[in-house]
This record gives sequence, C-alpha cells and structure tokens, in this order.
Amino acid sequence: MPVVPGAHRAAFTLDPDWTFLNHGSFGATPRAVQAERRRWLDRMEAQPVRFLARELPGLIAAARAELAPFFGTDAAGLAFVPNATTGIAAVLASAGLGPGDRILTTDHRYQAVHEALAATVGAAGVEALPLARVGHRDPAAVVAALRQRLATGPRPALLVVSWITSPTAIVLPVAALVAEARAAGVPVLVDGAHAPGQVDIALDTLGADYFVGNLHKWLCAPKGCALLWVAPAHRDRVHAPAVSHGRGQGLHAEFDWPGTFDPSPWLAAPAALRQHEAWGGAALRAAHRALAQDGLAQLLSAGVRAEAVVVPGSPMAGAMATVRLPLPAAAAPRLMAALHAHRIEVPVLGWWSDCFLRISAFAAHNRPEDVARLCAVLPAAVAAVRRG
Repeated sequence: MPVVPGAHRAAFTLDPDWTFLNHGSFGATPRAVQAERRRWLDRMEAQPVRFLARELPGLIAAARAELAPFFGTDAAGLAFVPNATTGIAAVLASAGLGPGDRILTTDHRYQAVHEALAATVGAAGVEALPLARVGHRDPAAVVAALRQRLATGPRPALLVVSWITSPTAIVLPVAALVAEARAAGVPVLVDGAHAPGQVDIALDTLGADYFVGNLHKWLCAPKGCALLWVAPAHRDRVHAPAVSHGRGQGLHAEFDWPGTFDPSPWLAAPAALRQHEAWGGAALRAAHRALAQDGLAQLLSAGVRAEAVVVPGSPMAGAMATVRLPLPAAAAPRLMAALHAHRIEVPVLGWWSDCFLRISAFAAHNRPEDVARLCAVLPAAVAAVRRG
C-alpha cells in the first residue's frame, strides 16, 4: 500500500507551530514509542534492584534479538550503545591504532568523527579522500577514487566511511567501497549513523569489520539508542569505553552494563522497529526518498540559485537532500536564524567556504507543503543575509 506523506503526523508530539525539516539530526519519537519507554521506566522504578540487577540482562538480550534480523545478522555481534559517536570511540580505542598509523576517510565526514580520528592517531594521520561538492550522480566515481588512492598511496590502517554523509546527505556505495578496501587488506569501520530506517542493511553480507548506527534517527527510537556491530574476527578485542564489571567477559557483558544508567531507550527500540514496519517498512523508506526528491525539486526552482549536492534521480539520493546556496559559509548561522524566525527548523551549515541547506523528508510526518513553506520564505531570507 502506498505511503501517504504526512499521514501519521498526529502520531508525533512535534510542535504544530513549527515546520520540522530536520528529522535527520535527532529524529522524532512517536507517541506509542514514548509510551513504551515510560512503561519500562515505571517497571524499573517499581523495584529498581530487581529490574537492574536481575531482569535487565535478559531484557537487553531479548531486545537485541528482536532487532538483529532487521540488520541482516544475528545478535552475537550486536551491542547497544547510546549513540554512534560512542560506538566509533569504542572501535577506535580497541583497534590498536596510534601515532604513525593512518586513517583514511572522506572530506564529507561528520565533524565529531573527524575529531575522534584525530585524537586517535593525530591530525596528521587522518587522510580525507576528496569528493565533489555538488553534482554527485554516479557511485562508480566514488569507488574509482578509493581504488586509485589505495593503489597509489600508503596503506591506511583503517578506512572509516559514512554510509550516508551527515552534512551533505550522499548515500555512498558502501558495499563496493568495503569490497575495495578489504581487497587491499584494509579494515573498514562503517559510520551508519543515518542508515537504520533509511536504507536496507545486511551486515553479514556487507563485509565490513565494524558498523555503528543510530536508532533514534530514522528508526524513531528514543534518544540514546544506537547499535554497534563487530565482525566475528574482532569481537574478543572490542571493549566498552566505560570499564565495568563485564570487562573481558565478551561483547555483551561489557556493553550491556556500563554502570547505572537508564536502559529504557534500548528496551523501547523493538517498539520503534515494529512501528516502522507497521507504517510500511521498505515502502516507508522508499516514500522518504521520493519525498526528498520532491523537496529537492522545489528547492532547485525556488529562485535562490541552489545547486544540488546529489543530482536528482541519482542512486546516491536518500531521505535527505542538500543544496549549496549562493552565500559564504560564514552566513550560515544568520540564515538559519532568519528561518527560525519563521519557525522553520532546517539545518544550514558552513561547509568548506560555502553555505549548504539540508532538508529531511520523513514521510510519516512530513509533506510536500513543508518544503513549499520553506521555499516561500527562502529567497527573501537569502537576499536579506546577502545584504548583511
């Protein structure tokens, strides 16, 4: 059954006075999933010792087992973490990297990931594979760039690649990139922060060494819910960032108990997955992409001389769309403030020397009219910012 954009807007508690086009930053949790989280909190507070000390290990294991098929794997290599950043930190701390090693990534990476890489091997050891700023249409070009780099440069100790780039919303050909790296003997960490709920995932066949993905974004779990996946060859040496009682007892023992914490986002994650499937599953993910393409078309015809980072219709397009605007990077905060004055929530960022705007299209609550409202005020806002 086709997914009607915005049909489930009432299922969210989003402020109706705001046009919300930034689902990609932190997601939005439906009412039913919020209620499921409250149910777990109530159960915990009814008898905290019984819940945390005796029941929680089995509850986390059950939640992990319910989520595993969606990720194309079993539960053995999965561990809950509060966010993708924590998962990446765990991998970097456990991979035996240090000064003198080189980590290869792309220049469209998430800034927090870049900081983590630089802290691990030193800024000079982080090499960014350059990608185009606008006009992406052919995944083969990205694969060819990686192939050339691996054939001509020093061998990196690790490739860190985003499945979907955060600032520019490019769906990279991750499977092909992983295959190129593994053929060259380079292990791969896939930053899938935006992947769960936006693209199909099959971790057992992907071939990566590590994967992290947020469940609070496109899968709409409560904030503080992400998954780390580790390939079998590395599971005995990946450790949780917080050393606690389970140290050295395996992936689950280490990550399931980082000390006293609120486990309700993890336990409510299966409810978020069930909601995702009830709203269409694969059909919902396709509706996100179609709605983003509609929004991109509106932005390109809004009269602001916008340029698409990903060419319309490209297989590299996902549920977000980013355009470059004719403004300098320094103008990004002023433009975002101008849009906030109209109660439009959309990220505007300075990237390289330019100003970019990224829309998210979450078909359960977004509609084409949301981008139309943005486009109605964008030309005047851009002109005002340009005038200073």
